Amino acid sequence: MKKVNNCVVENCIPTPSSCVTWNGGDIEYLGICNGDSLNNIVWEIITKLEEIAGEDLSNFDIDALLDICDLKAPLEINLTTILRLLADNEICLKDYIDTLNDKINELSQAQGVNVNLKCYADFDNLGNQLKITRESLDQLVIDQLCAHEDRLDTIEGKIIQMQAEIAAIDPTATVDELSFATCIDPVIKPTSSQVISVADELCAVEDSHGTPAEVAVALANTPTIFTTAEYIALPNWDTTPDNWAQNYSNLLIAFQYLLDRVTFMEENCCAATCDDVKIGFTAVMNEDFTGVILRFTSGAGTSIPSGWTDGGSSVVITDIDGNTAEQNIVIANGAEEEIIVTGLNMLGPLSIDVTAIMTNGTLVCEKCVHKSVTLPGCNFCTITAIDDVTIIYTTTVNA
Repeated sequence: MKKVNNCVVENCIPTPSSCVTWNGGDIEYLGICNGDSLNNIVWEIITKLEEIAGEDLSNFDIDALLDICDLKAPLEINLTTILRLLADNEICLKDYIDTLNDKINELSQAQGVNVNLKCYADFDNLGNQLKITRESLDQLVIDQLCAHEDRLDTIEGKIIQMQAEIAAIDPTATVDELSFATCIDPVIKPTSSQVISVADELCAVEDSHGTPAEVAVALANTPTIFTTAEYIALPNWDTTPDNWAQNYSNLLIAFQYLLDRVTFMEENCCAATCDDVKIGFTAVMNEDFTGVILRFTSGAGTSIPSGWTDGGSSVVITDIDGNTAEQNIVIANGAEEEIIVTGLNMLGPLSIDVTAIMTNGTLVCEKCVHKSVTLPGCNFCTITAIDDVTIIYTTTVNA
């Protein structure tokens, strides 16, 4: 507070209060305007005091006034003593009012507040947190409180709505099962029905493939030879099969391994030669005697080893006049070929010469087989039976 001059001690020039004007700004609630005479100001304050305290000022607290002007309390508190204090200390009050006005002006100025705003902070381009004024801080807090209150009101409304929905749920309500089709049962059925179908299929698989325990017993019977280095070294060999698929895979690998060995032995150790190729056939006329059917069967003497195929065989049929019918044929175990003989003299025997050419890719063997076919004297034989019934038999010409 500004220093209060003591006129008696400092020998200053007394100034009437009517010559002092108020320059601390308007104070509306006291009815004081900037530029009012100090006398008017004091009178306004006295009027307000009278309105507050009434005529009986015995309970009026003048401690604040005494502290301001560093005075001692009067013996009796009444309007007269209060007015005397005010009159005697008008300069003191004036200074105090000026001091209060200065402080009010300081507080009313916008000041930056250094607080950590956390997630509500603003930053400049360098990442430095910007200061916030007291007014902006207060407004920010109020805005956030209002926002939280709105959210709480909204949440409360949703909770009430959810409680109503929960209360409205029928505890006895049922939900329809999902219906679908599977590779086991392609008909679209509810889940429970499909589960039964899958269970039945699983039981059927166990019946045909064995239970897990039975599979384990069967796997334990795997030949010990399959654990030797010879088999373990085979590509993709499973050294510790623990299910049917792995064990079956080993079995196929072993089968291929053994098959390759047997094939090698057949081709290199005991390979068939031309002497092992046997060619034989039967010959019969067709129904209208226009062709001869050759059948290369095992009963007729044909035995062609595995790996041997026809390499360009042919047949020539000659009649009694020297006329011929030639045709290329394919000879194999059980093969059948028909040679057309239209134009040949069928009144005598036919001579059949087969040139068989067989090969295994390395060797080529050629063999000639000759047969004659003698035609019967008549095509039909008639037998007369009882009751004039006639039975006609067709004669089949064989070699």
